[in-house]
Amino acid sequence: MLEIIITIVVSAAVTAVVTALVVSNYHKKTTEATIGNAQDKAREIIDEALKDAESKKREALLEVKEESIRTKNELDKEIKERRAEVQRSERRIQQKEENIDKKTESLERRETSLAAKEENLNKIKVEVSKLNEQRVQELERISGLTSEQAKDYLLKIVEDEVKHESAVIIKEMESRA
Repeated sequence: MLEIIITIVVSAAVTAVVTALVVSNYHKKTTEATIGNAQDKAREIIDEALKDAESKKREALLEVKEESIRTKNELDKEIKERRAEVQRSERRIQQKEENIDKKTESLERRETSLAAKEENLNKIKVEVSKLNEQRVQELERISGLTSEQAKDYLLKIVEDEVKHESAVIIKEMESRA
């Protein structure tokens, strides 16, 4: 009986060890499965977070690109407007310069024309002066009087005419009165 008890005890010990090993192995597998599931879930969460981050990064980049494009378009539009304004200003300035050039040319032509006319007038004055001097000399020669004598003679004639006309006017006034 001892042998049976020993056999039972040894069997119980072996069973206990085997059960402990099986239970330990089961817990190990369950723990590993739980850990594996947790790791898988962690990987899934990390992968999904990476996908979300990548997606948000793309969206942010798209927004930045769109804003950049809008800003660039606005700047291009403003640059075109300014260029057009500068071109209009340049055209106005060029037209004004052309008008000034035309006026300057016209003034130069007038100045040249006036200078020519002045020169011509000076020549005519000289000729008239010469002719007048010749006329006076001719009159002096014909009349036998000097210019002073001719002036005195003319003054005497005018004085006599004034006296005569005054007398006529006075007589008319006396007769009326």
